[in-house]
Amino acid sequence: MLKQNKKYDLVVIGGATRDILFYSKEGELISTNNIARQRMLAFEYGAKIYADRVFTEFGGGAVNVAVGGARLGLRTAVICRVGNDQNGREVIENLKEKKVDVSLVKIDRSAVTGFSIILTINNPAKEHVALLHRGANEMLSASDLALGKLKTEWFYLPALPKVGWEKIMEAVIRQKVKVAWNPGRYQLEKIDKIKKFLPQIKLLIVNRDEALEFRKLKEIKGLLKHIKSLGPELVVITDGAKGAYVYDGKKYYFMKAASVKNINTIGVGDAFGAGFTSALIYGKNIKQALRWGIINSAAVVSNIGAQKGLLNLRQIK
Repeated sequence: MLKQNKKYDLVVIGGATRDILFYSKEGELISTNNIARQRMLAFEYGAKIYADRVFTEFGGGAVNVAVGGARLGLRTAVICRVGNDQNGREVIENLKEKKVDVSLVKIDRSAVTGFSIILTINNPAKEHVALLHRGANEMLSASDLALGKLKTEWFYLPALPKVGWEKIMEAVIRQKVKVAWNPGRYQLEKIDKIKKFLPQIKLLIVNRDEALEFRKLKEIKGLLKHIKSLGPELVVITDGAKGAYVYDGKKYYFMKAASVKNINTIGVGDAFGAGFTSALIYGKNIKQALRWGIINSAAVVSNIGAQKGLLNLRQIK
């Protein structure tokens, strides 16, 4: 049971998964003229696709960010749902090992733990497509949050369920604390509904493809300015190997991605979000937060899986 008014530095709300990483040299990356879907990962239709390497790891946006925050020394908790199954038990044990408070994790007896099969092509970019079964993640609701029993100055919300995500957002915003939001696919499909929450958001993080859902602009500063005009205090757009951009309404910031050997692209955005948000929690400025995000994501790129490369506070400093 959660003790009354337990204090955290960061509470993360969202998904938890068991990931199977499937690496194959048989996939091909195809460029298109569709600005919203610029690149496609393709495999030969009807063919048997053989794996060069397979790994089983832990994932899910909320779990990745929570582990990232805990690695950086924050008192961190995660609110998510797992199934009453072996994968769920392993997800919880992994969180405990990583020093994340699991007292807010819900165990669902009617759904399996979410899992994903991540197809990655063995080229230098390690581009991937994730096949997701959200399972118990889709059962997460505002009634699971128990926000009256905890204290925190920051919430972080990655992808949320298709049904009920608005009520989760409303419940979090009512707490009148700082909110970092990295909206998922189901949220980005409802841009008009997203917009009503943006004036209450401290930090909005999207990648470049996601930013295009707000407005089809190729020029990055125009995208930042447009999204900032919708209300969030800080807007971050990550752009893969190019780096990341930030706009606070007065000044544009940019930092190149670190030059490292690319082994993995899974969880890189979560690592950036954990690093950037943690830096703000520690009172760092925007330039320092960008650096933390870039360095943390580079460490994940250099390791297999979404969590193995996450840095501790000494390493990131």
